[in-house]
Amino acid sequence: MNHPQRPDGQDDATRAYPSRPGTPAPGTPGGPTYDATGAPAVPGYDAPTPVGHHDAPPGVVPAADDPAYDPVVDTGPTQPGLIVTRYWSGAAVTVLVSALLGLACSVVLEEVFGLSLVAPPDALGVGHHASWAGTGALYALLAAVVLQLLVLAAPRARMFFGWLVALSILILVALPFTGSTDPLDATMTGLVWVVLGVAVFSMLSGVLGRTLVRRPTT
Repeated sequence: MNHPQRPDGQDDATRAYPSRPGTPAPGTPGGPTYDATGAPAVPGYDAPTPVGHHDAPPGVVPAADDPAYDPVVDTGPTQPGLIVTRYWSGAAVTVLVSALLGLACSVVLEEVFGLSLVAPPDALGVGHHASWAGTGALYALLAAVVLQLLVLAAPRARMFFGWLVALSILILVALPFTGSTDPLDATMTGLVWVVLGVAVFSMLSGVLGRTLVRRPTT
């Protein structure tokens, strides 16, 4: 851009910021001063941001192709762990739901449909229906303990837990057919065990998904 005050109409590379008419010349008392980049050294002046250096506004995450984007990736070794209090809170609810589920299956199939389920051992003498409630609660409690041990000691705890639940249910489903039980009663008893196993696995898997964390190894 041509400078209107110069006779030859050419820019002066040493004067990027010309002074106003009547302003003392640079270097004279009262004249303007400039820094190393040629910008006026005056209070409150914001120098232009160099190309390639962008400061994102507060609360705005820079884009991946922005020069200011510099993600910090923690590549240190980690190990799985549990938020124990939340895990066992969910496990306690699972035990309660499993107990009610066993009780409901026993009452509906026996009192409504007139079937005779192959009940688990009634060691506490609490009655046939209550024994199914206790069995469901005990199965869920043992499953919660096993799942916590797998998280702490085994890789891919959810996969191993699924296999253990499936195999245990397979055994419990086959047991009613080993005696002289009516085939229909044995089939419905096996169905109750399948329902209990699927419920326990789904609930504890959901609890694990909300309480599993990765902690750095010491």
